[in-house]
Amino acid sequence: MDDGRASDQWVELRVHGVSGTPPGSMLDRPHVAQVGGDDESRYFRSTDAAGVELPGDDGQVLEAYHWGRLTSGSKVKALWLVLLPFGMVNASQFMLLPAGAHRGAAVVQWLCRCLLRLLAILLTSLFAFTAGLVLIDLLAWRWAPDARFLGSLDPNVVVGAAVALTGMVVFVLPILGRGYERGRFGRWWSALRSPAARTSRAGLPGPVSSASAPTPLADDAFYAGDSDAPVLRDLHLSAGWLVVCAMGVWAAHPTAWRHDDVALRLALASWVVVVVMATLLGEPESSRSVRLPASLVRARRAWHWLVGVVSPVFAIASGLLLVSVVVTTRGISRTEWKTVFDRPESFDYIANWLLVLGVAVLVALLLANALLAATLWGQRPEKGSPGRAFMPYAGGMAASLVATIGTFVGVGFSAALTTGISSLLNLSQSPSDDPSAGDLNVGTTPMLDRVAYAWGLNVGVVVLIALSLVVWRVWPTVRKAVQDRVQAMYGGARQPLLDDRWQKRVRKAVHLARVKNAIGISCAVFVAFGMVLAGVLAWELWPCRNASGVDQCGQAWGLFDLASQPKYVIAEGGLARSNVVALFGAWVLLAVSAALLAASRKAVAEEGKRRGLNVAWDVLGFWPHAVHPFAPRPYSQRSIADLRTRLRWHLARHPRSDERRTVVLCGHSQGSLVSFATLATLPQAERDRIALLTFGSQLRVIFPRAFPEYVSFASIEWLYDRMGGAWINLYRVTDQLAGPVLSWGREIDTSGHTGRPPAASWHFPEPYSGAEPDEYEGSHQTRRCGADWRLADPVAYDPAMQDGAVSEILGHSWYARNPDWGEALRAVRATPVERRTAPDRGKSEAVQG
Repeated sequence: MDDGRASDQWVELRVHGVSGTPPGSMLDRPHVAQVGGDDESRYFRSTDAAGVELPGDDGQVLEAYHWGRLTSGSKVKALWLVLLPFGMVNASQFMLLPAGAHRGAAVVQWLCRCLLRLLAILLTSLFAFTAGLVLIDLLAWRWAPDARFLGSLDPNVVVGAAVALTGMVVFVLPILGRGYERGRFGRWWSALRSPAARTSRAGLPGPVSSASAPTPLADDAFYAGDSDAPVLRDLHLSAGWLVVCAMGVWAAHPTAWRHDDVALRLALASWVVVVVMATLLGEPESSRSVRLPASLVRARRAWHWLVGVVSPVFAIASGLLLVSVVVTTRGISRTEWKTVFDRPESFDYIANWLLVLGVAVLVALLLANALLAATLWGQRPEKGSPGRAFMPYAGGMAASLVATIGTFVGVGFSAALTTGISSLLNLSQSPSDDPSAGDLNVGTTPMLDRVAYAWGLNVGVVVLIALSLVVWRVWPTVRKAVQDRVQAMYGGARQPLLDDRWQKRVRKAVHLARVKNAIGISCAVFVAFGMVLAGVLAWELWPCRNASGVDQCGQAWGLFDLASQPKYVIAEGGLARSNVVALFGAWVLLAVSAALLAASRKAVAEEGKRRGLNVAWDVLGFWPHAVHPFAPRPYSQRSIADLRTRLRWHLARHPRSDERRTVVLCGHSQGSLVSFATLATLPQAERDRIALLTFGSQLRVIFPRAFPEYVSFASIEWLYDRMGGAWINLYRVTDQLAGPVLSWGREIDTSGHTGRPPAASWHFPEPYSGAEPDEYEGSHQTRRCGADWRLADPVAYDPAMQDGAVSEILGHSWYARNPDWGEALRAVRATPVERRTAPDRGKSEAVQG
């Protein structure tokens, strides 16, 4: 490899997006070699077959930064699938609307964060309960008595071992999601030595590295991780173990509560205390919140110090209590073990209470989120302003919608796991041949049986949403609009550059790409229907929350009763008949579970499968542990620091020889967010030597809508200004995942071939000047909307297809294969260092724009 010190050299540094694109595909070269980094965060350059480094088309150093192994590198990370609900709830914290300097909104935002933390710890408790239901109830209590080896053992040993194994499963969760924070004991010792050592960004005063930046992504503290994460980890571990303790006591002593069992009462009381502590721990990512009075600041600092010291004590005490429950498991007779097929009835109490509490929290969260949106409603960007094109999803309700969907997924996973194992081991048989034996279950709890029914109905909702999208696609007005735009894009001087067959394919791709615009409304409809089902379910289970008999449950009014039904009922003549919807829901859950299990099994063995399986973590895993500590570790804590170090290394090795930029940072998809965040943290002197080229980016169509405090019109304008305009974005109308970033309000094409004036759009570098004419340069149908370049897909060189091939629609991939890629690099690199001062457009642009 050459030393890279030539004064006229410059660097093209590419950053990949979701799914961990292989380095060879990033550089579009058959041979690559790693030139820096470690086994997770890596840098590659292209070489020939002999290993000699090859430059880019313009002689530049062509390099790729590959961060994909931070989310999909090891075999253990393939197991992150079970953490999906935790990751969704954790990410929802960052979807809340920014409160800005609005004190009332800050209070409501704090309430939303408290409810999210409460929901998160309830999900952890549900996971612990599900693990106990499988290991203690299904395996140890029902299956083991008939097993050859386990059936010969002491039942107390078998049940005690199941309780211990459940505790170990819960212990594995924080290991899977462990981030880059300090160890538990090191952090505890620091807290004991100095209360001020805890630097939780919970509204406490402190230095901010880029105070002028309208985004927390410019703050170095964001990538240091939430200082409350280790505390939350201790509290969640304690909550999970305490649930297992209660199940262990009730498994051996079903009447323990009536006999004042000390271990049981201690476990339940401690669980309540732990849940309250986790809920009121604080707001982790609010360094930009309104300032608090000094007395409240001191009180909050003392509270954080106290919880930081006490949380490890709770974790240790919960572990010791669990060991005590396991050691003292006794009182189960072999006769009872062999003949009593029913589950420990008190397990139903836990399931019912978790569901009722969960529904109550979800309702409160939706109301609080709605109140936050209403409080900030008057600060929305005005109609016709640039910030209007960056509005949040669902009127600012994205946080509660995603948290609710994450909860539904978590409960569905629980029902799928228990239903699957029960069916696999044939544990759903009635223990009695008597027709009056009562309801037949699948071996789980009435709550989870009803969840299967609810998911059967939810599948119908998903089908209706899909059908609605199909109807929208074929709607005459929509079809005509897409057809006109495609025809205008490929209009030639005498005849279209693409024939009808190819234009039809392009229209289909455009329709598919536009589906992403329906994310908000689709999620809102799904959540609305799901909340109706959950509400009816909670209403019917409330009367029987402390009873195991289904006959004691309530009944909803009229047709609402159809929203919740037990899975199996007894028909006339004593024959069991099944509810078709419930069975369908159960089989859907089983099919999903089987597919995910198979995918996880392949992912453990094949890195390519791991990349595909961990696409979700490429999006959700960017955000630090703020609400749920068991979410996969945030790769932003590594990728941003590593990329920043690499940029500085290149700047040092390539002295500036002219006014052109030394490094062109090229971010694709999620990599555009990584690049955006990295540049936001750099000093201005270093930014002046770097240009940004984003392509296939979601920096307008998704990120500002989902994470309005972190990516917004104000933050994009701020970085564009600090880059001196050295930022170009490339997009395609056929891209299913991305779209334009630096332009909006685009008119239909009036290509220069027609002799009419060019179409106009709102765009950078003058976002406040109204619609400005766009440029059509070259013969590749590229439309330059200021700093936003629309690339044709496919590129049509001539109607006869002789000057170039038209073979496929690339969509979200292979942007560097477009013939204007090199021109974009040269244009953005040649941008002079001239910063304009963005006008003050008021809070509406900065807060929600």
